[in-house]
Amino acid sequence: MTSQIFRTHLAYKEWQAKRLLVAAKELSLEVFEQPRSSSHGGIKGTLQHIYGADFIWLQRIKGKSLTRADVVLPETLAELETVWLKLIGEWKSWAALIDENGWNATLEYTMFDGSRRSSLLWQIVLHVVNQGAVHGGQVVTMLRQAGATPPSTDLILFYREQEAAVAA
Repeated sequence: MTSQIFRTHLAYKEWQAKRLLVAAKELSLEVFEQPRSSSHGGIKGTLQHIYGADFIWLQRIKGKSLTRADVVLPETLAELETVWLKLIGEWKSWAALIDENGWNATLEYTMFDGSRRSSLLWQIVLHVVNQGAVHGGQVVTMLRQAGATPPSTDLILFYREQEAAVAA
């Protein structure tokens, strides 16, 4: 795998997040905050979860050990949009500095329970992107259940849009 693959997938993460946020802004506050039968509550809780995981992993990459208390989730959709897109920008800036060999570096980090783990950087990046895609799919389903028209967040659509932009 190449640096470009990882950077492309972080760009996909940003593209997906923006689409989900736009769709969420179309909802009433009541619908946005409504609890649903999902692993992280409703639409709000699931978007907060994606943001929280993005935050935790970036802090680990930066060498910081966190406790659950260190993870402050944004309460409003406006705040979530601001901090999440900024955070994704930090991911992309970090990834821009990694050379081809750097992706195979091993990161050691501490889990919330105090246990120590290690993972290769490329595995962490793909985990973060995949985790966002999985839970983003849950948000798409909840939007549909709420009567909204969800955005398409398929990775292949992102690839096609990127190819069209390059060809233009």
